[in-house]
Amino acid sequence: MQIGIGTYSFGGIESYLGLGPSLLDKFKTIKALGYDFVELLPADLENDTEDLKAWLSEAGLTVSSVHAEPTEAIVKKMADIGGKAVIWAGTPFNSTEEAIELAKKLDAMAEMAAPYGIKVGYHNHSQEFFVDKGKPILETVIENSSKCFFQLDCGWAMNAGTYPPSFIRRYRNRFVAIHVKENSRVQGPGPRPASMYEEKKPSPFANLKALPVEEREKMLAEIKARMDSPESRKRFDVQCRLGAPESNIDWQEIKNALDEQDFEAFWIVEREGFYTDHDQCLKDDCEWLKAHIH
Repeated sequence: MQIGIGTYSFGGIESYLGLGPSLLDKFKTIKALGYDFVELLPADLENDTEDLKAWLSEAGLTVSSVHAEPTEAIVKKMADIGGKAVIWAGTPFNSTEEAIELAKKLDAMAEMAAPYGIKVGYHNHSQEFFVDKGKPILETVIENSSKCFFQLDCGWAMNAGTYPPSFIRRYRNRFVAIHVKENSRVQGPGPRPASMYEEKKPSPFANLKALPVEEREKMLAEIKARMDSPESRKRFDVQCRLGAPESNIDWQEIKNALDEQDFEAFWIVEREGFYTDHDQCLKDDCEWLKAHIH
């Protein structure tokens, strides 16, 4: 069984800020920890196409996908480096009507990407399971689209109170990938999320290349402080070691459900927090999956 991991787990915020190890160094670490392929971030695609191909080859990895809003430029670059999917890592929507609008947008993106041999997907957190008019808004997106796919983040789904194997079976053949994230308790989807029509704040990652390193390091410290606040930690403290006694996720049953699809889904580990040393945690995740899931 092949297991992948996202570069997000190797300093995702640092990557956006142009800090931390080089992408080649990340690729080499990913391979050394036992992983077979990688999911990229938009910042990773800012590198030259030929460099990306050379670095992947040198590290002995392939690329499955990128977490990015699907534009034609990103789709083309993914095709050029051998990728299979562009997965939107979340966008605001909070009602049945907005879910239907998002579904149509995703289908249009999928039509654009199809000639390149690239699938378009959408990645959930917990808030997409907010119920409007008697149905989780993510289900409304799935039921009103037919050309796009989804990446079920199993940890966030279970955190919201949705059992991943049942969800996968209900929407068979719609899951291009899953995110592997262990969960220990249900917190629910939370309050109504933001609307797609709310005024968006400027991205903190805009025009970063013009900033001196010292300014970017200051931004990183501020972001980490917010992520370490009690309110933020509540979302991450439900994550635990893969296979831990407190886990409420049945990974083998998830595999059984995915095996009922007509195509293979990518298994991609993602960690926002680490229960032990960073590299050891990710190495343990990979080894546990390869030893226990068949």
